[in-house]
Amino acid sequence: MKTRIVALIMSVVMIALLFNGCSLSLKAPETLMSPPKLTGGYQDLQDIFETEVGSNAALIAPANGDHKSAFIIDDFNTDSKEEAMVFYSVKETEETVSIGIFQKENEEWKYIKSITGPGSSIDTVVIEDMNGDSVKEVIIGWNLSTYNKQVSIYEPDFSLPSAFTNLGSYQYNLLEMIDVDSDGSKELFFVNLDTTGIAPSATANVFKIDDNKRAINELSTIKIDGNVSGYNQIIISDDGYIYVDAFKNEHDMITEIIRWNKSAKTLEAPLFDSETQSTTATWRSHRISVEDIDNDGKLEVPVGVEVIGSTQVKSGVLQEESIYYVKWCSFENGKLKAEKYCLYNTAEGYSLNIPSSWVGKITITSLDSQWYFYRWNKSASEHLGDLLFTVVSHATDTPGLEGYSRLTEYNNKAYEYLITTSGKSFGVKDEHFKDGFSVTDIGG
Repeated sequence: MKTRIVALIMSVVMIALLFNGCSLSLKAPETLMSPPKLTGGYQDLQDIFETEVGSNAALIAPANGDHKSAFIIDDFNTDSKEEAMVFYSVKETEETVSIGIFQKENEEWKYIKSITGPGSSIDTVVIEDMNGDSVKEVIIGWNLSTYNKQVSIYEPDFSLPSAFTNLGSYQYNLLEMIDVDSDGSKELFFVNLDTTGIAPSATANVFKIDDNKRAINELSTIKIDGNVSGYNQIIISDDGYIYVDAFKNEHDMITEIIRWNKSAKTLEAPLFDSETQSTTATWRSHRISVEDIDNDGKLEVPVGVEVIGSTQVKSGVLQEESIYYVKWCSFENGKLKAEKYCLYNTAEGYSLNIPSSWVGKITITSLDSQWYFYRWNKSASEHLGDLLFTVVSHATDTPGLEGYSRLTEYNNKAYEYLITTSGKSFGVKDEHFKDGFSVTDIGG
């Protein structure tokens, strides 16, 4: 092991001497004594709210989603009359959030009632007609604690004393309204991570409104990888696949790919391994989310692929972890198909596209996050062939490196590259850097 470390360090030091001779270097709701005044002609709603609730009100705004105001005004039942919801708590009961419900009649706002919710704050609010009956359901995600959330689906009906009928409530981590079964109406889709059992488990769930009974029914629930720490996003592509990005730990991520099986009328997760209860096919060592990288309406999934023979030395110590490509993949016919390879040097803040023909033929030695690219030679000492090229960064106020070409400057860093004679023979060209290099803020 010591021989390998010394060899790596000496190799990089000799390169530096050859080219230059120098070294490289959930917020709590804010209590409001007087809630902020509404604008746009809704002063009378503000006034009646203060009259009914009193001066101890603390307005509570949703933290996420399209509605980030404590006052939400809409025509929920499409009767051409405005209704309003106001989210608030009072000083004596700040552990719960209430919904003040108001209706406008004859140009005057009328207080209907208040409903107390189960949470201490609000994650998100969605207003959506879930069954095409011209009544907009109100979907509220409540924060029960730091890690626990509950979604409730309310049916507005101002002819009833209840005004808002709770059709159902469910535990969740992340939710979206998606037309899962392509019937023209959006369903409630959410993922839920359960850590209360012997082993953590997770599910993807879809619920829809029963047109006849005005009840919320479970359309389908399937298992997904439960060995995750949380979720980043739910996104649907033009071809109908649902992608759920999940965090594995501080750095790693996976993506669940979920689809609706029309004949079986159920959700499917084709990459989920029921034997291991995990999804490993989309693992990567970077926090990079699913993205439509070529703007064709279909999403690509980032997948980690180990750089063969890669090594990292930090402060003279050989690290255990390898360097990984990110292989951007489309998902077609139940399989992941490689579209592009990319390297992300998160410590130095850049990415570099790599031709697929180079994969398996090059390796990387990282010395304190500066990357040196060698030809991979399995039979050679330390398996390193000729140096092909290198990409380095340094402070913009220091001179550039002799023989290196400047790429760009960003965040007080200058980025430069050098192609060796062996690299040119291998096929490395200036265009690979000018066209394939980007600065990035993606974390490792």
